[in-house]
Amino acid sequence: MNQVIMSKTLNIFRKLIFAHILFLIVMSVFRTVFFFYYSPLNSLDGFYLDILNAFILGFRIDLTVIGYIQAIPTILLIVLYYIKKEVLLNYFEKFLVYYLFIFFFIVSLLLCADFGFYSYFKEHINILFFGLLDDDTKALMITFWQNYNVVLILAIFFAYLAFLFLSIKKIFSIKNKNYNSFLGLKISALIFIILFILNFLAVRGTLGMYPLGKMIPNVSTNEFINKISHNGFRAYTNALSARKKYLARKYDLLKATGYKGNIEKAFEVYKGTSDINKEDLLKNITYQTKKNDDKEYNVVVIMVESFGLPILKYQSEKFNILGELKKHFDKDILLTNMISAGDGTISSLQALLLNIPHRPTSFAFSQSIYKQTSFAYSPAFLYKGQGYETSFIYGGDLTWRSLGQFVKHQGYDNVEGKINIFNHLENINKEKDEYFHPWGIFDEYLYSHILKKLEISDKKQFIVALSTNNHPPYNIPNDCKSKSLIYNDEIKNHITGDFDLAQQRFKSYAYAVDQVGVFLDKFKKSKFKDNTIVVVTADNNTIDGIMKYDDNQLLNSKNIPLYFYLQEELKEKIDVDTKVTGSHKDIFPTLYNLTLKDQEYISIGANLFDSSLAHYGFNGSMIVTNKEKVEKLKSIEEQTNSKVLNYYKANLAITQYLINYYHKKGKE
Repeated sequence: MNQVIMSKTLNIFRKLIFAHILFLIVMSVFRTVFFFYYSPLNSLDGFYLDILNAFILGFRIDLTVIGYIQAIPTILLIVLYYIKKEVLLNYFEKFLVYYLFIFFFIVSLLLCADFGFYSYFKEHINILFFGLLDDDTKALMITFWQNYNVVLILAIFFAYLAFLFLSIKKIFSIKNKNYNSFLGLKISALIFIILFILNFLAVRGTLGMYPLGKMIPNVSTNEFINKISHNGFRAYTNALSARKKYLARKYDLLKATGYKGNIEKAFEVYKGTSDINKEDLLKNITYQTKKNDDKEYNVVVIMVESFGLPILKYQSEKFNILGELKKHFDKDILLTNMISAGDGTISSLQALLLNIPHRPTSFAFSQSIYKQTSFAYSPAFLYKGQGYETSFIYGGDLTWRSLGQFVKHQGYDNVEGKINIFNHLENINKEKDEYFHPWGIFDEYLYSHILKKLEISDKKQFIVALSTNNHPPYNIPNDCKSKSLIYNDEIKNHITGDFDLAQQRFKSYAYAVDQVGVFLDKFKKSKFKDNTIVVVTADNNTIDGIMKYDDNQLLNSKNIPLYFYLQEELKEKIDVDTKVTGSHKDIFPTLYNLTLKDQEYISIGANLFDSSLAHYGFNGSMIVTNKEKVEKLKSIEEQTNSKVLNYYKANLAITQYLINYYHKKGKE
């Protein structure tokens, strides 16, 4: 053993360890801030041990990140030792200051990104993160600038980076010690084998079968406490892996659900019998409508951005969050046990448009190989075949997620975005910019456009609309007069995070839902009220990101409203259970049976007004609702004895089979 070179090598290892300890402390501080900022716990009683275990597990996960960062220095130091050039070690030591700083900087950025992501989705970074990166970049920057004190945040972040860099530099300026051995060992090969094994164990984080970053165990019965352990870097790498697999076409839902090569079994689970049509499997999800009258109706379906239901429990004269919509919710049909198909707008929208559940960790159809696939079984094709003029109206840019390009292949005669809406406005009396917010046109103009379309129509109308308000940065029109939003202690005690930002979000929420009420006010005074069915729902409950609940966390986090305006004579002919469970996949099967006579249709979902059927809500976070049951899969591959969860997995397999069928058919 060359004592001088070995001593120099071990000194560099020692300084690396000091730097890593510093950054582990930083990561633990970040986890502590995350805990206190987002904690929904009213009391820590009964959870102290769980929280301690979560922080210990979190430290181990952080150590895996350090292990990855350390891997290259470990290998290079071993190589440099055997080259036996002290000058190279000196240069390498200087290089390590910048190497560590760059990697610590990247990890810090991902920790911050994860912190922001959690505020919106109440989840650590997942595959939806890449969808956000595909969003309108300018709008994202405006959102960030308007919602946060960017100057202060950047000042703090740059001060932190300066502290980090100077600390690393200070550590590497520590005077070297004279090492004759390592743990009593003087044989270089044994020393390096031990260092390599320690580095390897740090990367794995465990002696178990699966690396810690891939399989993170639960330490508590409380969902939030289990989330404390995760960190943004490992969450990002897992999401990146899922994205790469999808882009490489390794996303195999049939295999994940256990039905690859045995899809007939999925249909048997779906039907609840082995007596299925094996010659034409799609016949097993093909139905015929049972319309209650001979009247023809226009159909208007509106998806309102981020219109979560749980906040409405605080509705009052002082906290008038519903505004003009309240009287319509009171008078008409409101289903209150619905959950969103996805946690993002695009995932819920495509589930609605295609009558399917959202497939977990999948990418948007509009940004995938299905971008130009015509799903000829879907709603617009059916209504078009029955003589309807079909329109899709989006309050934003149709270039968002390439949505316009996808929708035009789904049977819509008209595909319109914010510019189309603006160009059809009458009595423009403001500056053009005052009609828009960063993500689109203000909702009131979207609704006036729908009314105008009904007014000038000379044939039956089928309209699907997606709004854009109630979205960061939570702008409302300059001339908007907000309803009373006085926050009592009960509301304040159920809000987490920045209260000022929460107030801004609720103000935007109130504007968005109030404008739905204004639209319905005008609609019910028009001639269309007698021959038009209106449905209002939401894409998700993203306000969940700043709320905590007293009970039923899983249901409340995904809970959205589903409103139907039906004529009184039609309402009397149907069986309405306002507590029925369901999700976006069920909306059009319900409408088919109200508006289309003797029409065959393919659907994964069910008619919500048919009490003879079993009803389920499916959310892409692998949450399933059925009557009073709310259950969740840990992963699609998970083996379970739950009939509800196995039914969900069978539905996902059938969904993929249906998608594959029409994609293949489109290429023929």
